[in-house]
Amino acid sequence: MKIYDQHLHSNFSFDSEENIENYFISNENNIVTTEHMDVANPVTGKNDFPDYPSYDKKIRELNEKYNNRAYKGIEIGFFPEKEEETLKYLDGKTYALKLLSVHHNGKFDFMDDIVTTLSIDQVLDDYFNRMIQALESDVSANVLAHFDYALRKLDVTPEQLDSYAKKYLDKIIHLTVGKEMSLELNAKSMYLYGNEKLYSYMVEKYIGLGGRLFTLGSDAHSLDQYGNKFDKMREFLLKYKISEVAEYTNDLKMRPLR
Repeated sequence: MKIYDQHLHSNFSFDSEENIENYFISNENNIVTTEHMDVANPVTGKNDFPDYPSYDKKIRELNEKYNNRAYKGIEIGFFPEKEEETLKYLDGKTYALKLLSVHHNGKFDFMDDIVTTLSIDQVLDDYFNRMIQALESDVSANVLAHFDYALRKLDVTPEQLDSYAKKYLDKIIHLTVGKEMSLELNAKSMYLYGNEKLYSYMVEKYIGLGGRLFTLGSDAHSLDQYGNKFDKMREFLLKYKISEVAEYTNDLKMRPLR
């Protein structure tokens, strides 16, 4: 199976030390890194913006060296209280792939241990309301990334998710489909954090409400995580009679899973 990894990070992200060139040395696939952009990041206590001039320069160098296989990407960590700063940073910059995600609420990251001390409905109300605000904002993106990010540290069944969050998820899917965005299958969420059943719930709902576009993302922060569990995600999608995935390399291309 050819790998179309649509979510990975390099040393241009604040939380990765992987030399971006290592992804190109290791394989002959197209590579688009989706570098973190998080405004008012409570993890670091500052705005974390990729150094765009350096990143752009490096991608051009990699294209010269590796036969035009390098593409620029970004993971937009949306924080509604700072939407204007987000739009200002993105203005005038070009990306082949833009992921849209929610990582924090300004006080804590949704993967901090504090979420385990809060009620499930409190966490999900905050998290999914922010996701809806992200999708309703003026920030454009291609893919909704790891819809379950705030659930990674929680023990939630599909039945509980339906009970707590159905009203939010229906709206999130309608907005995602309406904007012709892809829904990401995130390997870390599904297989490291054990949320495959939550993805089954979400994918069934997404397809039922008209969704057809999917991407596969390892969420790699190091080379050894690149393309991780893609065979399992392939089989997962084939169960739902989804036979192709989206690849964003400046424009949208549909790639066969078989």
